[in-house]
Amino acid sequence: KVFDAGATREGQPYFVMEYVPGVPITDYCDEKNLKISDRLELFIKVCEGVQHAHQKAIIHRDLKPANILVVEVDGKPVSRIIDFGLAKAINAGIAEETIHTQLGGFLGTPGYISPEQCDPTAQDVDTRTDVYSLGVVLYELLAGSLPFDMKEWKCKPLDEMLRRLREEDPPRLSTKVRADLDTSPLTAEARGMEPKHLVRVLRGDLDWITMKALERDRSRRYASPSNFGADIRRYLNNEAVLAVPPSLAYRARKFARRYRIALVTVCAFALVLIVAAVVSIRQNIRANGEAAVAEAVNEFLQNDLLAQASAATQSGVSAKPDPDLKVRTALDRAAERIKGKFAEQPEVEAAIRNTIGQTYTDLGIYPEARQQLERALDLRRRVLGPEDPKTLNTMSRLGYIALRQGKYPEAETLLSQTVEMQRHSLGSEHPDTLTSMNRLAAVYRAERKYAQAETLHRQTMEIRRRVLGPEHPDTLISMSGLASNYYAEGKYAQAEALQIQTLEIQRRVLGPEHPDTLSSMNSLAAAYLDEGKFAEAEALQIQTLEIQRRVLGPEHPDTLRSMNNLASEYANAGKYAQAEALQNQTLQIQRRVLGPENPDTLWATWDLANIYFDDGKYAQAETLFRKSLESRPDNPAPLNDLAWYLVAVPDPARRRPQEALDLARRAVRVAPDPSPYYNTLGLAEYRNGLWDEAIVTLNKSAEANKGSEPADFFFLSMAHWKHGDKDEAERFFQRGVDG
Repeated sequence: KVFDAGATREGQPYFVMEYVPGVPITDYCDEKNLKISDRLELFIKVCEGVQHAHQKAIIHRDLKPANILVVEVDGKPVSRIIDFGLAKAINAGIAEETIHTQLGGFLGTPGYISPEQCDPTAQDVDTRTDVYSLGVVLYELLAGSLPFDMKEWKCKPLDEMLRRLREEDPPRLSTKVRADLDTSPLTAEARGMEPKHLVRVLRGDLDWITMKALERDRSRRYASPSNFGADIRRYLNNEAVLAVPPSLAYRARKFARRYRIALVTVCAFALVLIVAAVVSIRQNIRANGEAAVAEAVNEFLQNDLLAQASAATQSGVSAKPDPDLKVRTALDRAAERIKGKFAEQPEVEAAIRNTIGQTYTDLGIYPEARQQLERALDLRRRVLGPEDPKTLNTMSRLGYIALRQGKYPEAETLLSQTVEMQRHSLGSEHPDTLTSMNRLAAVYRAERKYAQAETLHRQTMEIRRRVLGPEHPDTLISMSGLASNYYAEGKYAQAEALQIQTLEIQRRVLGPEHPDTLSSMNSLAAAYLDEGKFAEAEALQIQTLEIQRRVLGPEHPDTLRSMNNLASEYANAGKYAQAEALQNQTLQIQRRVLGPENPDTLWATWDLANIYFDDGKYAQAETLFRKSLESRPDNPAPLNDLAWYLVAVPDPARRRPQEALDLARRAVRVAPDPSPYYNTLGLAEYRNGLWDEAIVTLNKSAEANKGSEPADFFFLSMAHWKHGDKDEAERFFQRGVDG
């Protein structure tokens, strides 16, 4: 606490602060000879304290035992986190230049700083920096030493040690204690056990938990201190921790630990020994097999993919660096070299193709991704079986590819089957199951099955919040998906509120340029547009597009989607020349990169037609409307679009009332959910003088829209007027005005 502040007579500023008694947490634990479980309980409270600081938008950036003091209150240890002198505001605003680390230097204490803190090019330090430092503190609490030997820091150049911290992984806890013969007896004694016992306790879950917090790649760390502490709590409760792959044998061991008394009572001791032996043998065989596969995959990626940037790969050509090698080129070459190379190792080939397929997906290159993933799925089904987790993982990725390519029936079939099998084999709360559920919800949304999509999005989000934590990247993906569904349903206020909440967390946890953050920015800009907040929509979309072009590339599908949205925002602002130029550019790239049948390409074609329509260029608009219909003759959306144009165009010479009626009836007939198309059909019936039919259809439209669409009431008013019922015409006209 700060009690007072001021300046001396000489002008020296000062603060009067609360004095915090206590000793560093490591010293306290060693002096009291606290057991491992007691140290973990105390450390969980530290995680909660750091989480509180993050919720107040503050990153500490210098967490170490000397800044985590322990005092005893009523005989119980209480931790106090002090010295926020290097703290950084998460949302930089006031005095930004004095808050941020200067380029070319680093702040923090050697030994406890994160890899990104000692990277002079990194300027986007986030909350996961504190997670890393907490991981170092936990490492010291459990193993009695730091992950890296600090004696070397004093005898080697600083830049060399910073490089090692950025590029090398520390040893696991159990490995460190076992290897340190000089200090391990004292370390074990301070924890109330023998050295061998300490190694056994640290091996496994505590190894995995600590190493996850110390990941050099921060995207692989715990997303927040609360997630870190929650996993430690799971360990103390003998529950499955998220840092360990939840295999069947692993879950069985956890179950046995939680209910060991009942199991001893029920089961014969000999039977338990036999089962344990069988499980151990199977686990060792599987572990050895997976290690061999991983080694082969790494060797291929190193020699056939990554090496392309450092030496020539063509036979007979002298080695020559290629620093400008494109990722796409390297992937294409690697995909070509797989053929026939692993004929005797199908599981290795499947793993490599799965990895390359996912990389193609991240780059937005869907046809090549599909080719690799289909081959990987075929191999895994044959070698591992149809319900193996790896097989199902590839199925889920293929379903996502089908979604992005607009092949919605195929995507729904693949993902529905995947979710059902993953629930059966992995459980409803496994991360892979939740990923497939989220993708299936996105398919439902694309198919306009909004009720089903909302239910599944909400279910996935609630499970992820409970299991993974409220700020886990996967949880944020579910929140953004639900917000997009609200937007598609016309629930703009709910969509905006949830998307703003999601975006705030993503910027803080993932960073302002993460693809998920950019996707949420794009969705929020679209919500602003539909709410009529044109200035906010345009400003946010321009910002999003600028970052996407730089981070994702000018031809990535997400970048093109933002270009399309920005063109629509220009059109809504009456900037037709800018809108037409940008939309034509977008459409040209989409036809070349995504193909003319891709949903994004077809949607951009429709948007350009609407821009021409709004600009009074009716001939060009009609040409594009008909072009959209040619590509999707049995799709209700383009049928409805052209019908709407043929009845709504202000130029009577261009109206085709009868053709519009035929098209609108076809749209309603082929649509799984016809309600979005009643409005156009009702207008077409009105244009053809079918007053009774128009009144019935427009009432259906008003009912489907729950009275939220004023156009329904204006058309109903006109239909009643033509029908001769002026009172009803006046009533519906007033409802339209009120809306």
